[in-house]
Amino acid sequence: MLNRPAPLDDAPLELLRAGDWQMSFGERAAIEGVLSQLRPSLSVEIGTAAGGSLAEIASHSHEVHSFDLHDPGPLAERFPEVRFHTGDSHELLPRLLARLADDGRNVDFVLVDGDHTPEGAQRDVEDLLASPALTDTIILLHDTSNHRVRRGYGRVRYEAHPKVAHVDLDFVGGYVLSEPGLDDEVWGGLGLIWVSARRGAYFAPSIRQDRYHPTSELLQHGFEARFGQPVRE
Repeated sequence: MLNRPAPLDDAPLELLRAGDWQMSFGERAAIEGVLSQLRPSLSVEIGTAAGGSLAEIASHSHEVHSFDLHDPGPLAERFPEVRFHTGDSHELLPRLLARLADDGRNVDFVLVDGDHTPEGAQRDVEDLLASPALTDTIILLHDTSNHRVRRGYGRVRYEAHPKVAHVDLDFVGGYVLSEPGLDDEVWGGLGLIWVSARRGAYFAPSIRQDRYHPTSELLQHGFEARFGQPVRE
């Protein structure tokens, strides 16, 4: 969803300047921080839009696969090293993952920001976790604070996958928008899934973050207290 904070073009930090991101400054910083530490060889982005996050992913990765419903247009020229897959990720993503698995390759990093329906968000994550191409992977999920998207992410049976070592759907908190046309909608937030087939999560403590209350729930309660009505469906 649209969320372009006013750029600070004279700021000393690149992430505060103008760009094509549809994320908050904090979300940008978190993604850049993960990528700079992970240094992925092979990355996947589901939902590319204007290419803001893709630029960051491409700058840190040796190989990137981008999935979006729309033709990349100028992005294909801007990022010649990126392999663009145009169409339904629910059809295209499993095919790519199967080819990578057959070749014995591992996907190091994934950003999920595509289908924002509960069913679509759930399916993207389940397709990823079911693939043998993800054995040592960091997955970031965008819009985990939106109640529709969160419903989908929340339906995933993470504990059914022994390779899932850690799940935090509130890795970065979301926000209540005040933009025209999106007034008072709850969006944003990043979730993090750590996949590690070596960890043996069946015998580990709870894989879910449980040290603090979910930010998304607090946002929902705060929204209802502030506006006197439930969050819109």
